[in-house]
Amino acid sequence: MKRKSFIALVFAYSVFIIPLLSTPDNEERPVHPNLNQELAVYNKVYVAGTATDRTPRQEDGYERDRKISASGEMKLSDSFSVTANYGYIDHYSTTRKIWSGWDRWAVGAKYYVKTDFASFGGGVQFFGPSVSQPREADINPDLFLIRAYFGGLKRFGAFSIQGTANFESETNSSGKETAEESFKRFLYSGLTLSYSLPSKTNLLLEFNHRTTVSNTITPYSDYFVIAPGIQYPTNQNGYLTFSLMLQTRTDSNIDRGFKIGYLYFFGD
Repeated sequence: MKRKSFIALVFAYSVFIIPLLSTPDNEERPVHPNLNQELAVYNKVYVAGTATDRTPRQEDGYERDRKISASGEMKLSDSFSVTANYGYIDHYSTTRKIWSGWDRWAVGAKYYVKTDFASFGGGVQFFGPSVSQPREADINPDLFLIRAYFGGLKRFGAFSIQGTANFESETNSSGKETAEESFKRFLYSGLTLSYSLPSKTNLLLEFNHRTTVSNTITPYSDYFVIAPGIQYPTNQNGYLTFSLMLQTRTDSNIDRGFKIGYLYFFGD
């Protein structure tokens, strides 16, 4: 009951109170989400740590993940950029194998365009094999991942809204599904509401949803997370970031978590 009241309070504050606050004097770069897929193109480095867990359930046990990641992005033009990221994961479970090691490496490309009405972006990310993760009955870590996404961004002075849709699929080196391999596919959707204070502090409220297209990995593969967050400026181009992840469903593979990091922009 307390969690529901807290979520309702954060939502009401973000939607009704934040837009009434004073706005900055000038337009700045589009706010970078803490949790969801970003749409704009940047010159940036983002180093972050994420911790999530799930309480035990009758059908499945307790799971906990700790992850450190580093991502970089370089603009090749005002509309196009390339990205790369890597990380390290520590995974604990009472029903699956316990493992830790390097996460999937990833490279990608993004395209972003501004119009008089709004801004739009899209891109693709290619993830390598999960070399540290053990193979299990329903998990094949040797498969690659391909993620395509698109979305829109609208700014109203200091307030902005970003919405994204992502499609992710496993694949092999040939890009073709075989009778021996049944690829798992997910649909992600994200919504980021943000407000920039005159101090350049950004307040965020993010919604992140995942659902399986087919071949559910576990009984709790889907989730819907609400994440209030903040980006506190340390200098003109650097921000300390924090988001609290709150789960709204009982049939989910995430119950709670947080993400903390440092985001640095190399100009525009």
